[in-house]
Amino acid sequence: MKALLLFLAGILCFVSYAQDGSLDISFGDGGIVVMDIENSHDMGWYLAQQADGKIIVSGATSPDTNNFYSILVRYLPDGTLDTSFGTNGVVTQDYVSWYGDQGFLSIDNTGNIITAGVVYQNSNTYFIIARYLENGQLDYSFGTDGIVSFQGVYNIILLSDGSFLLLLFTASDEISISHYLNDGTLDVLFGTNGTAVSTFSGESFRIRETKVDGQENIFLLGTRDNNANSDIILMKFQPSGYLDSNFGNNGVVTKNIDALNPMNFSSASLDFTPDGKPVIAGSCGACVDLFEPVMQPFFIRYLNDGSPDSSFGNNGTILLPVSGFSISQLFVQENQSMIVSGRLLDCFEGSIYVVNRYFEGGFIDNSFNGASLEFDYYQTILQQDGKILSVGNTYWYDGQEDIVLLRHNNNPLSVPEFQNQIATIYPNPSNGIFTLNYELFSEKIPYQISDITGKVIATGELTEKQSQLDLSSAQNGVYFLKTNNRVFKLLKD
Repeated sequence: MKALLLFLAGILCFVSYAQDGSLDISFGDGGIVVMDIENSHDMGWYLAQQADGKIIVSGATSPDTNNFYSILVRYLPDGTLDTSFGTNGVVTQDYVSWYGDQGFLSIDNTGNIITAGVVYQNSNTYFIIARYLENGQLDYSFGTDGIVSFQGVYNIILLSDGSFLLLLFTASDEISISHYLNDGTLDVLFGTNGTAVSTFSGESFRIRETKVDGQENIFLLGTRDNNANSDIILMKFQPSGYLDSNFGNNGVVTKNIDALNPMNFSSASLDFTPDGKPVIAGSCGACVDLFEPVMQPFFIRYLNDGSPDSSFGNNGTILLPVSGFSISQLFVQENQSMIVSGRLLDCFEGSIYVVNRYFEGGFIDNSFNGASLEFDYYQTILQQDGKILSVGNTYWYDGQEDIVLLRHNNNPLSVPEFQNQIATIYPNPSNGIFTLNYELFSEKIPYQISDITGKVIATGELTEKQSQLDLSSAQNGVYFLKTNNRVFKLLKD
């Protein structure tokens, strides 16, 4: 596998040196860094970038698979190991015997490194938060010798002032949010004695992501897998910690994805448009048989009050083509393009890492030349310069695992030239034949036409400077033509 990763990188380097989506050859070996720590089992799980561009990876290492130890690894911006950090670039802690999957890594407002995750010790489950100084030493001013421990499974949100929130299901229809100051002590002025408890109508679900928006509102995204469908659940809490009754149905919106049967598992990720609209990307589906994944990838966009954004897809929802693509993360760029990362599943023991970019309207951006590589992918971040950085590890069946980092080129502000061209449509109103004319034309442009209810009645590609659209068989009325970044109102009479 290690040889395969580097071989693919070499091929891609000849294809494109800086095209969006291509591997960044200024990083590591052709865009890829593979790291082994003293011939041990090494796993990379989470990423963060410091203000100076250095990269932090959290994960675990084990010399013998019997004991796993928490690690932090720091790299310079070009992917070389930062030997000034810890011991030869690595910080190892032995306060944990095994990690769960509720991990967290972030940099606070003063440059401290915050890690958190579920650990299992002596048949008990704990949520441990640790804070490290910039040099990798535990910050003894935080908690007890740099560590705060809770019994149970929590989700954490780091706030802009260095304090943090902990979210917990206290009952199947009850969620508590507690606020802790930046020294790790409970903020008793928050909620009731430090905790705000909200009840909601519905059963419990799996929490997929927690985020705050620009106004410090708290969002919680979850999924509930049913027998033949999946519920995508979004909750909005006020900065006070209580559900926002002005959002959706008393603070909750639920979208049911009923596309595949059976429904074994789902994924979802949350981000916000520049004007604050919540956007969700994910997949739901099943492994029908060995090597036969059937996944329904999707986008959902809401208005700020939780109602579906009718200008997006079919009443706020876009169903992408059914495939084996399981979306893990979503990033909405300033130009409203959407980057998603995830895996192409094989329903056995492996998968292929994939990163794609979509236009605002949900059409795939074919100018984005993303690499597809085989490794055990875990997390992606967007760097400060917009480049895409992902982490994971080699698969166990190829030998002892090694940490894998790879970086893609990406310009978060670029807009394809054809999107800036002046477009006109005529005649409008029309008896059914509309002509769409672009001042200049350099690429194929995907489009869809929907009626006033949001039902999509036609899709295709505009392939020439001047294209005709035929709605002669449709009923008279108002229709909407959506391209990558435009919506045209069509009137047939």
